[in-house]
Amino acid sequence: MSLLRYTALFLLLALLAGCGYSFGEGGSSVLKPQFRTVAVEEINNPTTLAWLEPRLRKLLRDELHNRGTITWVDDQAKADALITIDIERYYRPTAVEGAKDQTLLSEAIFQFTATIRSATDSSLLWSSGQISENWPYDYGNGHEADMEVTRRGIQVLADRMTQDY
Repeated sequence: MSLLRYTALFLLLALLAGCGYSFGEGGSSVLKPQFRTVAVEEINNPTTLAWLEPRLRKLLRDELHNRGTITWVDDQAKADALITIDIERYYRPTAVEGAKDQTLLSEAIFQFTATIRSATDSSLLWSSGQISENWPYDYGNGHEADMEVTRRGIQVLADRMTQDY
């Protein structure tokens, strides 16, 4: 019975590690150690979706905190590096319409890039390249799709920040 408990605990820890979560400092990062205190410099949001910027800030802060490779600060003056997110596109086109032109299936699409610059001299430290996420949804579930596609986009960003892209 004891072996079964240890095996279950091991599998749980392995699952958490596979999801990108860590237990403390020491994980890999695309940033050198002297640049691992990060704040948001700007989120360029050309959309009319006012909820998008604060959602991205919260998701990014929480995701980086959970991974433990970067220290998050809200005050730019205390940061070694500043991240800028440029939203290229956020839209929900109709994917399938019914016989009476009612929307049956749609898709939320979120495209953005992120750059990290030195807080001291503004030199480019890292660029994410384009990140594009999409999430299908049926009629009436647009809000859930918005939440999921933004969560997935920020997870991809955090994944890239912990690997050499």
